[in-house]
This record gives sequence, C-alpha cells and structure tokens, in this order.
Amino acid sequence: MEKTRKMICTPGQYDIPIVQKQPLFMVDLLDKNIALFGASMSGKTNFLKLIIQLLHMKYNEENEQIFILDFGGAMASYKEFPLVSAYFDNSNEEYVKRAFRILEDIVKKNTKALNGDNFSSYNGEKNIIHTTFIIDNLNAFQDEPRYAAYQEKFAKICRDGLSKGVTVIFTASDTKGLNSYLSSFGQKIALEMPADKYLDIFNSKVTEIGAIPGRGFANVTIKPDDIEGTFRMNYPYELQCFIADSLKDEGEYMHNLRDKFGYDSEKGVYSRCVKKYPTFSGDLTVNEYKRLKRTPEAIEKKREGIPCPISVGLDYIDFYPVEVDFSESRVIGIYGKKGYGKTNLLRVILDELFEKKSNSRFVFFDDGRKQLKEFYEKCEKLGLECHKFIETKKNSPLPPLEEKNTDTFDMSMGFLDVIDKPKTAAEGFTKTLSPYQQFYHFINDYYMDLTWNGYSNSQLHSPVSTYIYGDGKADLMPSYNENKNPVKPTVFVLQSKMLYLSANGEKQFINNILPKLAAIAEDEDLIFIFTDIQKITDQETNNFLNNTMSSVFLLDNIAEFAAERGQKTVFGNMDAKGLKEEYARCETGDGYFYDIEADRLVKLKFIKKDD
Repeated sequence: MEKTRKMICTPGQYDIPIVQKQPLFMVDLLDKNIALFGASMSGKTNFLKLIIQLLHMKYNEENEQIFILDFGGAMASYKEFPLVSAYFDNSNEEYVKRAFRILEDIVKKNTKALNGDNFSSYNGEKNIIHTTFIIDNLNAFQDEPRYAAYQEKFAKICRDGLSKGVTVIFTASDTKGLNSYLSSFGQKIALEMPADKYLDIFNSKVTEIGAIPGRGFANVTIKPDDIEGTFRMNYPYELQCFIADSLKDEGEYMHNLRDKFGYDSEKGVYSRCVKKYPTFSGDLTVNEYKRLKRTPEAIEKKREGIPCPISVGLDYIDFYPVEVDFSESRVIGIYGKKGYGKTNLLRVILDELFEKKSNSRFVFFDDGRKQLKEFYEKCEKLGLECHKFIETKKNSPLPPLEEKNTDTFDMSMGFLDVIDKPKTAAEGFTKTLSPYQQFYHFINDYYMDLTWNGYSNSQLHSPVSTYIYGDGKADLMPSYNENKNPVKPTVFVLQSKMLYLSANGEKQFINNILPKLAAIAEDEDLIFIFTDIQKITDQETNNFLNNTMSSVFLLDNIAEFAAERGQKTVFGNMDAKGLKEEYARCETGDGYFYDIEADRLVKLKFIKKDD
C-alpha cells in the first residue's frame, strides 16, 4: 500500500459543541487548496502571514517554495523571507503574467518528473519541491479586464496543481464571480461575512457570530485527535485563527528564522533560501543592473566566447542579462515610439562600442533633426575616427577624382569636404552632392565598388553612380580600389529618414548596397545599427530590409505594434492576439529583443543611462 505524505499546518482552533471539544484546526496542504473569505479587517491577511510563518518553521528550501501575488498590498514584509521565491504586486502588469507563466512551467516540470504519480504519494529519487501559491484579494484579479486571459490559467492550476505539488491559497472579500473556482478548494474558511455569503461558501447555514478578528467558520477536513463521539466531517464549525508572530528584529520568531536559514546580518541576506524571482523597482540603473542580474554558470561560459557582447538590460522572467552578440548580429534595427527610450538604448550600445571597438571607424548618417549629435560629438571627443553625414539644405562640392584625401572631413558642416584642393572632375561639368550622395560616394571609396551594375555581364553604369552624377556622367565615380583602401572595421549608425524613402536613388542603399555589405560584414567586421526604422511603402525595399536584419529591438507594446505595423516588419509572422495574451503592456523602460536567426523573443527592462 502506498504511503501518503502529508503537509499539515495548524493555523487555529475549532469549537465543536456536539462533542464538547475545541480541537486544533488542521489542514493538509498536499490534500486541499484553501479558499479564505472575509470582510475588511476580519483577519484574512493575518491568516496568510500565519501560514507563511508555519511553513518556514516546519520546512526548508529543499522541500518548499512560496509564490505570493499580492493584490491587497499587505504582504510586502515577507518578500525577502527565505522560502518566498517570488513576491509580485499589481504595480506592473507584467508581474501578474509572469507569475502564471512561472507556475505553469512548474506544473509542466513536475508532471514530467512525477511520471504519472501523485505528488503526495511520490517516493522517487528526484527531489520535487512543493509550491504554495498565495493570491491575496482574488476579487481584484477577477474584476480587472486586462487579466481576463489569465483566469482560465488560474482555474487550471487550481484543478491540476494539487496532484502536481502546487497548492493554491486565496483570500477574497466576496464570492461574486468565484463560484466556478470553489469546486477545486476542499478547505473553505469564512471569517466575518453576511449570512447569505456563508450559504454560498459552505452550502450550509451557520449561526451568526460577532465581528471578532480571526473568528469565523471552517469545514473540517482532517478528523481531530482524541475526539469521542460523532460529528459531521466537511461541515462548517466555528473557528478562531491564531495570531501571526511579530516580525520585529528582536522577536523570538525572527530570531529562530534567522538562525535556521543562516541570516548574514552584514549582507542582509539568508545563506539558505530558494531560487528567487526579483522585481524591478523603477528605472534599471547601472548599479541596479549589477545588483539584480542573475548569470548561471552555463551562460557565463558561453559569454566568455563572445568577442563583443553588449549588455542592454535584464529579461523579465529570470533576470538574465540580455546581450547583443555583435560578432554574429551585424545588422541591428530599433523600432519604437517617440519617448519610449530609443535614444537611451542607443546610448547604452554605443558607450560600449566606443570602448570595445575603439580601433574601428564610426560612421553616422543623420538628418536635419540631428538626433545623433550627442553620439558623434562624444565619438570625436574620445578621439575615435568619426565620419558624419547630415541632411542639410545645402549640398557640397563634388569630391576630386584623383589624389583624394578623404580621411579628413569638415565636421562642423557635416559635408564631405576634402582638405586637399579639389581638381576638376570633368571639363565643363559641375555637380554638388547631397548628404545621401556623399554617403554613397564614401561607401564607394572605402567599402565596395558602386560603378558596377551587378545585373549585367557588361560594364554598365550602376543605378547608384547614375543617381549621384546623373545620366551621361555616371562614369565620373572612380572604381573602388581594394589595394589602396582596404576595408576597415566600421560601425554604421543610421538615423536619417531618407533611408526609408521609395525614390529610386534612396532605395538603392537598402535594395542593393546593404545586402552586399551585410554579406561581408562578419569577415570585414562591419556593424550596422538602424536607430529608428520608419515605414517603407515600397514592398520590395521593405522585404530587402527585413531579410538583412539579424536582430531587432522594439520599444513599444508588441501586440499593438504587430497589429498595426507588424506585417511590414520582421514581426510579420507573429500573432497579435497571442502576443497580447503572452505579454503585458510596456512600462517605462520596457521593450523587446528579437533574435531573428534564433527566433527568440525576450521582454526586458533596459539599462537607464544618463546623457
């Protein structure tokens, strides 16, 4: 016969007049979920505190973990307790979704480990930790429309959790809307309530009691010891809950707790505790990032092999660093609304690249808004090789075709002005270049030959050279000389809105130039960062851009973005409805990292850096 384990807590005392006894009120957490109802100030929070305290005294980090979802706001003092894996309030919607995601994973993991056994009778070799899931003020969760998608998930955990090692305890002030859950809760407790509510809870009438904190009714689920005579099991009898111990530092309970779990007073942490799921408190500063990040050994070893890892924030689930591997991700895109933190993200990335790739060339392509000014000014201040192209109302003179010195530009105007005296390009021909044309000419000089069409077997003028010089003059662009100008490691930072125009000349960069540069990016150590991707009306150009991207950031609510713009972005194959159920709305500093090649989407909190 299988031996059934028990997990007995004793949070109060019954009064059973029929046997003239006041036995202890006991509940087996491996056998029953607990539903606790009561009016305000009736003692619901005290009961939850009492359960947490009892679990800490009877069990340890090897066999118990507690998850708290606090909609009442009174359980925060237990956040750092050694057996409390996670304390989530409703200040951030993502925490609510995160709680259910973690618990679903626990149920799946336990189901596999139990291999068909019930948790209470499991005697296998694997150590499966019991989980107590506490929701304080279930009514607030039930009444909030944005959590509607998670009500069925909660119901499933209530139905299936017990047999898989997950016990649910909730408190509520009203039975409205909760009747569908009650069939999964074998232990019901009702403190001070209106008379009709007792009937809803127990399906039995009870006598009226006074408004005494901790006084109420509970059905008997475990037969008390030393009871002579008969009484009705599962019938509600009067109950008085014990009072939870004080959490004062000098109190006996805290002394025993710290002694049992090895409290380090200098560090303010317990040496023995369960895995913790931390939460963000406002902006993720650099110091907060260092304090909160969790880096498992396997990830640390993998990170050691990355030549240029750039950490941008922490993921919302495990608080692991979210990193861009610029040795593999060569074309990065940033999507997002104004004011959502795109400039801050770029600051985090470039501050690292300025340091880790100080021998590289930095090329900035800005527009009239000069939103990259902060970065190219810092690049110059650091003494790094810096080239910038800024959209202005003026064009610049045609660069010389021979004996050019294009290593130095007039940075004050942002034009491709050459220090050496220009020579005549062609007799009777004068031409000034827009910043976009200057940019093309720069690429032709230093990275790839733009004089070749690429679509013909004969030497023809390319669309790019024709765009710069006009029909009949395209042969004025000199061919790229690989021996004279070998490719140097370069970081391209691309902000200008002109990049996304559908005009023939402008779209050549995305359609023809970028794919070829991306193909040699790893060999030549080239990085392209599109800082603010705009809508592209031309479908072909749009496809070329999407196909070139290796990873992207989104600083926006992903479900809304996928519904409005998704079909023309790298998020085009994602289901907006599914994303809405999976991810909460973004708070300040939130966003997403999508590794396209690995098809991995991560929600994260970005590091906040000052200007």
